[in-house]
Amino acid sequence: MALLDFITNDWIEVSTLSLKTKTPESSISSQVEMLERDELVELKWSEEKKTELTKEGLKYLEIGTPEKRLYEKAEDGVFLNEALKKSSLTDDEKAIAIKWSKEFKTIDFRQKIKRLKENFVADEALKELKENGFTKWLSILEKRGLCQSKAVKKIFVRKTGLKQERVATQLTPEMIRTGEWRNAKFKEYDLNTLIAPVQGGKKQAYLEFLHRIKEELISLGFEETHGPLVELEFYNLDALFMAQDHPSREMHDLFRVKEPEFGILEDERLIQRVKKAHEKGVEGSKGWGYKWSEKTASRTILRSQGTAISARNMIKGLKPPAKLFSISRVFRPDEIDWKHFIEFYQCEGIVADESVNFSQLLGYLKQFMVDIAKAKRVKFFPSYFPFTEPSVEFFAEVPGKGWIEMGGAGIFRPEVTKMLGVDVPVLAWGIGIDRLALLNLGIMDIRDLFSQDINFLEDRW
Repeated sequence: MALLDFITNDWIEVSTLSLKTKTPESSISSQVEMLERDELVELKWSEEKKTELTKEGLKYLEIGTPEKRLYEKAEDGVFLNEALKKSSLTDDEKAIAIKWSKEFKTIDFRQKIKRLKENFVADEALKELKENGFTKWLSILEKRGLCQSKAVKKIFVRKTGLKQERVATQLTPEMIRTGEWRNAKFKEYDLNTLIAPVQGGKKQAYLEFLHRIKEELISLGFEETHGPLVELEFYNLDALFMAQDHPSREMHDLFRVKEPEFGILEDERLIQRVKKAHEKGVEGSKGWGYKWSEKTASRTILRSQGTAISARNMIKGLKPPAKLFSISRVFRPDEIDWKHFIEFYQCEGIVADESVNFSQLLGYLKQFMVDIAKAKRVKFFPSYFPFTEPSVEFFAEVPGKGWIEMGGAGIFRPEVTKMLGVDVPVLAWGIGIDRLALLNLGIMDIRDLFSQDINFLEDRW
């Protein structure tokens, strides 16, 4: 049956026609628009707001919000760390549970825990929204990303009363065999119609470049690892033996997170090892000689270096020989120009083995720069980093721009490896992948890597 046979003089929704005809809704929409142009039907549109639970919201609906689960497992008189362990919350959920327990005053966290009252607004709101499609606490769910609203458009159609004249849009073998084509009326083709040029889809050049970097490193035996964007100063700086009075801790060198301002450090033995390394040093070292603060180490920041992921990997335990890498987004306040931006990708990696040495590190870097990044000329210079010794910076020549710094590398100091439980030498490097892309993709401004200008992207790549 033709689509028009399913349409009556009463308004019917396109989605209903889709079910009746077993035809995709997009196809029905296209057909009714053609029928409207022929004045065989008329259309009307309506729009309504629909709110649904997100994936996280559905999860909390089933098992309870983090603050409710913490309340249920917490006991009066215990310390926070003990209650968090019993709650089986993930690292992300722990911060959420603390924030909203304070917000709704369900738990008093001063010194030891004291349960105050059951006030689980989000749990009630999730249940109401699921059952009734509405809740008076909708703003709380939206703020927490537990629900999302979207506009749903509906199309309605009905007949106008005009009769349809059958017009063939193509000549079929059956029409030729039966001779039906002699009496058929065919839709006319306008050969002078201007057709808009079609631009074929393709992958974004920079994302493709990053993917190729990953494939090259994996082919060399490296394993890819990942870490959080919002990090604690402990992993980003303290675990890398960077003193708490180092200038990099200042606001002009780090992006601080306003809320939550502090995270949670759970491994007490690791905390004490890091504290000792900073205050008194490890075997053969005097440390920095100051009073180390656990509170400072607990501050939340946007990750400023991919080496924080290496620190986390060493804490988890390395089984030599180990070759790990990550391509990570990092954030640093900076003056923006053709080679600087406040957020960028960094490729960091480590090689841990009893036999590795500084010459091998230089070999890895040269292979990376020449074979993978396609740099023509590379230079190495001695340098200083708080967590490596010896250390090196490497530069590549960018046509039309001269020599620019691409990254830094070195061998992790014993103050880093020993306090994190690693007993073999560890080669480490961090490379500004965005700058490598300048070489590889032949562009002159790092900001163009993230351009949203379709014309630029089509013309350039």
